[in-house]
Amino acid sequence: MNLSEISIKKPVTVSMVALILLIFGFVSLTKLPVELYPNTSFGEISIIIQVRGGIPPTEVEQLVTKPIEEAVATVSNLEQLLSISKEGESTVVLSFRSGTDMDFAALEVREKFARVKNQLPKEIEKPVIAQFQQGDVPIVIVAATSERRTTEEIRKIVDATMKETLKRVSGVANVEVAGGRERKILIEADQVKLASFGIPMDELTSTLGANNLNLLSGEVERSTDRFLVRVIGEFDSLDQIKNMPIRYDSSGSAIRVKDVAAVKDSYLEPTEYSRLNITPVVTAYIQKESTKNTITVAKDILGQIDLLKEKLPKDIQLVVTSNQAEFIKKAIDNLKESLLQGIVLIVLVFFLFLFKIDLWKLAAVAGLIVVTLLFKGVVLHLIFAALVVLLLMVPKFRSIIIVTLPIPVSVITTFLFMKNAGLTVNVMTLFGLALGVGMLVDNSIVVFENILKKKEKGEGLAASAIHGSNEMFLSIVASTLTTVIVFLPLVFVGQELQRLYSGMAITIVVSLLVSMICAVTLVPMMCARPGISSYAQDLSGTEKSSWIKPFSKYERQALFQSIRFRKRVLQACVFLFIVAAFFMSRLGLEYLGSTEQNKFTTFVEMPTGARLDVSDKVVKKVEGMIRTIPEVKNVTSRVEPWSSKVYVELKPSTQRKRSVKDVIESVRQETNKLHPAFIYFQEEEQIGTKEVILEVFGYSYDKLRELAIALANRMESIKGLTDTKIRMREGRPEMQILVSKKRAAAYDLSVNNISDQVHGKMRGLRATVFHTEGREVETISRVDEKYRKTFKDLHNLIITTKDADPVLLDQLADFKFGLGPSEIWRKNKNRMIQVSSNIGKIPLSKAVGAIKRSLKSVPFPEDYFYRVGGDYPTLIRSNRQLRYMIAMVLVLVYLVLASLFESFWQPILIMAAVPLALMGAVAALYIGPKSIGVGALLGMMMLAGIVVNNSIMLLDRINYYVKVKKLSGVRAAVLANKDRIRPILMTVSTTILGLVPMAIDRSEGANLWAPLAITVIGGIVSSTILTLLVIPAFYVMSNEVIKILKNRENFSNLVDIIFRYYNRLLARLKSKVNKQQTKI
Repeated sequence: MNLSEISIKKPVTVSMVALILLIFGFVSLTKLPVELYPNTSFGEISIIIQVRGGIPPTEVEQLVTKPIEEAVATVSNLEQLLSISKEGESTVVLSFRSGTDMDFAALEVREKFARVKNQLPKEIEKPVIAQFQQGDVPIVIVAATSERRTTEEIRKIVDATMKETLKRVSGVANVEVAGGRERKILIEADQVKLASFGIPMDELTSTLGANNLNLLSGEVERSTDRFLVRVIGEFDSLDQIKNMPIRYDSSGSAIRVKDVAAVKDSYLEPTEYSRLNITPVVTAYIQKESTKNTITVAKDILGQIDLLKEKLPKDIQLVVTSNQAEFIKKAIDNLKESLLQGIVLIVLVFFLFLFKIDLWKLAAVAGLIVVTLLFKGVVLHLIFAALVVLLLMVPKFRSIIIVTLPIPVSVITTFLFMKNAGLTVNVMTLFGLALGVGMLVDNSIVVFENILKKKEKGEGLAASAIHGSNEMFLSIVASTLTTVIVFLPLVFVGQELQRLYSGMAITIVVSLLVSMICAVTLVPMMCARPGISSYAQDLSGTEKSSWIKPFSKYERQALFQSIRFRKRVLQACVFLFIVAAFFMSRLGLEYLGSTEQNKFTTFVEMPTGARLDVSDKVVKKVEGMIRTIPEVKNVTSRVEPWSSKVYVELKPSTQRKRSVKDVIESVRQETNKLHPAFIYFQEEEQIGTKEVILEVFGYSYDKLRELAIALANRMESIKGLTDTKIRMREGRPEMQILVSKKRAAAYDLSVNNISDQVHGKMRGLRATVFHTEGREVETISRVDEKYRKTFKDLHNLIITTKDADPVLLDQLADFKFGLGPSEIWRKNKNRMIQVSSNIGKIPLSKAVGAIKRSLKSVPFPEDYFYRVGGDYPTLIRSNRQLRYMIAMVLVLVYLVLASLFESFWQPILIMAAVPLALMGAVAALYIGPKSIGVGALLGMMMLAGIVVNNSIMLLDRINYYVKVKKLSGVRAAVLANKDRIRPILMTVSTTILGLVPMAIDRSEGANLWAPLAITVIGGIVSSTILTLLVIPAFYVMSNEVIKILKNRENFSNLVDIIFRYYNRLLARLKSKVNKQQTKI
């Protein structure tokens, strides 16, 4: 007893099993996490260390970065080590291999860092070690504003409450606050008074730190009690700091802090500004851990922000200016709508194939198809609801329910498997379902159509259901397996492709297998019910009275001509395949393309050393230009001395006419006039970038800079490349103090003594921490501004000798102007400079090819070289892997077909549809994206499993007529074509229309699925047209070849003809060679 018989005899049991799967599937759907893309991050950990006192980049590299690199280089599963040394900051980013336990990796990194921490300079701040990259786009940006308070007052509240609260949110890696100034206790000394009392600056600093302590000193006992002994000495007011004695003079009078310095509860000089729509604000930039779910983390952040709104003073408003989760939800909703569009289109197709339709009804269905493609939202949902009501209320149309029932059962059951497989609802898994929707009904169509044919021949309901489904069992198993087997090679590709596309593969495989089971259980069960008999009669004449009849007439005429001129047809197909392969080789390669969001970032780069107020003036001009654009919604600015960012949020795509690129180009024309600023733009990308990046390696930064400039000049000359930039700032202008060791020794001073004193007086040192209102406020000691503002002040800076005698710095050193590096990049412990350009609409491979050709004449010294970085290595690796997968898929499809058909040559005949599909796929790519990306290659791989389904149905029917009915090959091919034209057209139409909404989708995130959908549609269209005409001709031709091979005499004649042709060809070649030699 097979599945069909069981389902017919036990309909209640089968129905309950289906209902259980639906219930569990719905429950699983509510628990599935949502994200935009599968998490392709292999895990990154950043170590960020701030160094007090503004240590220059070269010293940061030597004293901080290199020791950290050496310490963490032995961490398990480390794949790449990147570091950036800036003035007063070291950043080391560790990238790990796929599958690494990041929590364990973070522990190991902290352990390695702890071993080297004591070797680092004492000026380092508390390090930040977290799972993120400092350059990552913030997941949420929130601005705090107030009409009554200054930004300093707002900053004080934000630092005290908001920052630490947001840091504690699960999944948050880092919170940076910009705007306002941090509160500090400033001890600003009068260096003349210090010198008159003979007090060195470091004595003032150390005295403050030594007298601001609460220490546990021991224990004492009394009777039955034990008491702790604590020494209490912390400052609890500014007056205590002012009146704190530093030392006593010869008369015994105390020299207090207030005698030599001013004590202020104030702020340091501003280092950055933050604005929202030109209004000064305090902004928090929140970054998530690289492996965490964006929507989940953003939801938790917004929940905390809502709680903070209740706790903060009423005059402080919190405004979320950027939230990546909103874009993700919008992209997911768009794909859900596309999925619903596909289902509606599939149902409408059945009205064209399963029922008699006059011209008016045909026009109505065509109109609904157009409306469904053009409109989403309320209109789409109304059409869907109307169709559901129509199918349920009108008995005549209930047969469509039988064919489409596998869609909800398969899709919802797939959610159950997704939950158990640890998958998420993202654009790839949803696309897998959307792609599967068009194929889910294929098996049901074939079985249902065959059952009806059995019913028309007079068989009973149960008999026709059993015989009709059993007869097509081999065909649907073969077609399902060939589609499913396509995704098996995914286990052999790189981890990044696996993570990106495995979810889609699993959803397609599971939904197709469930739909196959539905086709041999639910469809026969429902067809065997008495209620269906009243509708079968109406369907029997549909093919004769519908539009299929005239189409079949013209198609059969073309088929006769194809069989008649089969040799020419073969030659034409080979020629078209060669043409398609040629044009395919002309298409450029890219990785994933760009994902247009409603946001972009404007980078304002000023000359190195520019003051904050100078940068601010330029940023204000940029803000003014951007705010005049009608598409702009919000403008958030972060102004810093050299490099500022302006985050721009546009209105939704439905509310604006121009794309993000068009908006950027309109601004670029104006910003190019703002000299000497270098201003460039970057669209937000979830995966991949629209940049080509060159990495130049070597040791000398001067030589690297020289090479980088040469490369940048060549890249700027390439048409289509924009925003070419060297990711290394020009050297910062500096005043270099050249200490004379001879003069210094005369005063018993060393270079280190002098450096420490200059540092302490100019930059200031953290003397201690002042506790107030439950917070720690840094206490900074330095000389008063009037002693450190100009070059003259620097020359007259007082240095105190060991004997407490004052001496001017000008007496100990010479001064000269110079340039020092502003930042030093290192990759895997080698110095590096990056040069990058935006590639716009140019495919990445073509951009790289043009750059390589342009750089051939650039001489590189020994041990200096460049590599193409960014997405390019991944593109080449993925392209190679996918081409390997396509070859492997073809082999697997052949093996499956050979085992199912018990034949070596028939699978080759069936797979002739694959090169036929390539023609349409290449044509579609030229019309659509005009490049080959990962999605297009994956589409070609899937075509190998999809397009053979029509050939399987056709050849299976031909075999039936030849083996059972004993007809000739030509007669069998013509009759099989006649029998299978309707199910082939139906299955092809449902698959194509299920993909059309995604192929024409231009919403956020569409770049990931549109090329795949376009490729599959183009391939299916060409293969279907050619399959109906070419496969029968190939079948007849193959039979003739087999007869020749079986007949020894004919085979000998064929071999003789081949050898004679070979000898003639060889003789011609020899004749040509002899003529050439004679000429010489």
